Amino acid sequence: MNRQLFTLLELMRRFIKDIVLSILINAGILFALNYYQFGIIIEPVAKDSTTVFEAYVILWALFWVINYWLKSVIHFISTPLKWLSFWIVSILINVGILYFFQYFINSNYWDIAHVTLSDDPIRVFIISIVVSFAYALLSKILK
Repeated sequence: MNRQLFTLLELMRRFIKDIVLSILINAGILFALNYYQFGIIIEPVAKDSTTVFEAYVILWALFWVINYWLKSVIHFISTPLKWLSFWIVSILINVGILYFFQYFINSNYWDIAHVTLSDDPIRVFIISIVVSFAYALLSKILK
């Protein structure tokens, strides 16, 4: 009985660690891209430093949910297309996820922050590659 409980607790600890690491990596990606203003601008509505931090935490968590869970489902559904198109569909999905993130935040969380993606599609394409590379690195680290 104790061994089963220990195993369950270890699995829960590992699961929570993976989620926290994923959110922190998303936080780093969004912060760096926003700080250097490379293709994405995040403007919190409030100017108080505590409220700005809370806005970023909410955005980071939402970015993780959208980027990890939604993209996983879409990638699973589009697996045959990815094989036929030599993974070009995967890149297009990543770009679409970024535009969905912008739309989702601006339409549902407009009272927290406003997200603007660059008008230059090359920059959005590069952002999608950076995010994909970070997730590939994350999956290698977590295994």
